[in-house]
Amino acid sequence: PSPSAPPAGGAEASATSSGMIGSVLSHLPEASTFAKARTAEFQQNLHDGSWSLRFLALVGALGMMTVAVLGFLHDVVMFQWVSAIFEVYTFILGIIMIVLEYGRSLSFFSRIEATIYRNALFVKYVWGRGMLYFVAGTLTIALGHLVAIIVGGYVCCVGLLFVIVGRSSARKLANAKRSSVTPEQLQEKFAIADVDGKGALSTEQFGKLITEDLGLDMTRREMESAFLQLDCESRGRVSYESVLRWWNDAGAEDYEMV
Repeated sequence: PSPSAPPAGGAEASATSSGMIGSVLSHLPEASTFAKARTAEFQQNLHDGSWSLRFLALVGALGMMTVAVLGFLHDVVMFQWVSAIFEVYTFILGIIMIVLEYGRSLSFFSRIEATIYRNALFVKYVWGRGMLYFVAGTLTIALGHLVAIIVGGYVCCVGLLFVIVGRSSARKLANAKRSSVTPEQLQEKFAIADVDGKGALSTEQFGKLITEDLGLDMTRREMESAFLQLDCESRGRVSYESVLRWWNDAGAEDYEMV
């Protein structure tokens, strides 16, 4: 007798499972690279004694997610379903914070990042991110226990820092046109700063252009905020078109946008 064929449903489930596992494994090298980059960023921040806005937000997000996972397990065991729902919301907000700050570094977050920008336009503004992080911090505080209050208070402070530094850098960008640099000189300085010839500047190259070539007095965090404001497409680089648009149309209300 001929051997019986395996059930179709079982074969489909097996194929789906194998596909999911393959997808996860394919992203492991990227996740490893991301972890190494963040470790190097931590070491650099520790060496410089100045913590970047994005890294501060990442620390807060990881703290929120840790508090949420531990609290969720406790709430499930104690049958505290309302509290468990708040833990889920807190965890989701932590994921959103990571996506907003580092989504371009992880390809499997890029689609989520695009969806967030499409449906929540306010997070394209530095102050908008700051307000979101402040709300996330208050939600974490509302969980009630000591660790959640500490983590939530920290995230609230990060949110306020985003708002304050964003406003400060926006004003400095708006006033930058008062310098004696002409648009032609700006293009020349941009080309010099673009040492790798990609037609767009990285964070470090943009910082050199702003502080050294254009002579703007900005702190590291203000420079980082200015970069986020000009990186309108969230690609991790600032194009000459963005810089030229800033130069021609700069206003403090226009360049608070990420």
